[in-house]
Amino acid sequence: MADARDTATLASRSGEIEPLVGRLRELAESERIAPARLREIVVALFAALGLPRDDAAIAAEVALYAQLAGSDSHGLVHLPLYVTGLLDRTIRADPPLRIDRNLACTARIDGGGGLGLVVSRRAMDLAIELAQTHGVGAVAVRNSSHFGAAGYYGDLAARRGMIGLAMSNAAPAIAPTDGVTPLLGTNPIGAGVPLGATEPMVLDMATAMVARSRIRQSLAAGQAAIPEGWALDAAGDPTTDAKAAIAGSVLPIGGAKGYGLAALVEFLCSALADGEPGFEITYENVVRRPSGIGHFFLAMNPAGFAGAEPFRRRADHIASVIETSKRRAGQAGSPRLPGRRAQDSRRHSLAAGIPVGANLKSALLQTAGLLEKRAHDVPGPSA
Repeated sequence: MADARDTATLASRSGEIEPLVGRLRELAESERIAPARLREIVVALFAALGLPRDDAAIAAEVALYAQLAGSDSHGLVHLPLYVTGLLDRTIRADPPLRIDRNLACTARIDGGGGLGLVVSRRAMDLAIELAQTHGVGAVAVRNSSHFGAAGYYGDLAARRGMIGLAMSNAAPAIAPTDGVTPLLGTNPIGAGVPLGATEPMVLDMATAMVARSRIRQSLAAGQAAIPEGWALDAAGDPTTDAKAAIAGSVLPIGGAKGYGLAALVEFLCSALADGEPGFEITYENVVRRPSGIGHFFLAMNPAGFAGAEPFRRRADHIASVIETSKRRAGQAGSPRLPGRRAQDSRRHSLAAGIPVGANLKSALLQTAGLLEKRAHDVPGPSA
């Protein structure tokens, strides 16, 4: 529920929120949206919900990252989640971040229940700053929320000359190998490696075969069946029934190996920061309380190892050999490094606009509806 401070904020900004409802609905009816226009509206949205202007700009940048890369299942599809949390104050718009420094190159951040997009950008910025001085910077985060696309943070580090890693725990979806109870989240891993001759290598992966949200989207679209190998039912048996999969668990990538990666992410994102484990968190729009999600960020400065120039030379050589290697018969393109398809999509989106697929349209309309409802629920400034 909204508290007095939330009500006062919304009332004072009703003049900002009401025009956003119309703009969001207008965008939802477009075929393509100019990235600058979409960014302007998302920044205005976050600012109207109480984020300081600089934080609103960061949140928009992170939220748009996956959308520009052609991912209609990430990016702004999560906008209703963020907006619901900010409206209900289960996500704090301007939390006091507490930073603990026990060793020179490490830190822990308490996110204070803030927006994960902003908390995580601050954390990776700090990891990079530490790596610039000490060669390595590691930051563990507790009391945060959904942090967007993991690849964003690795990409950010790589474009500053660092190798970057980013991880997050998440609400339970994966059962341990030989188990039936979902205890681990899809626990994404993002990584970025700087290259001198080309754009960075960027890895962005979940440790599950599929996100549960995708199964729910299939069910909502009237598709009762899902592909084999996605999920188990509540008894731990393989299923192609979407309802049974939602009641059960999703499968990790690569069987026990993917489960091991999900477990590793959990320990780094929870235990290092003394934060909530994945099996004790969920999303704010489900339980109306802060989620308590944890993250882990690592930046490594090549200058602290072989040196910046030897690293660049060797990394470029590795990338070149991979991308000029022989392609398999029947394939149209040559082998490419992770992240190349997303980089191509980003360039195309910047030039031609972001396509408005079903997921983006739904997210924009849901967000407009949330704002409109809350604007009607709070008194005006003079009330």
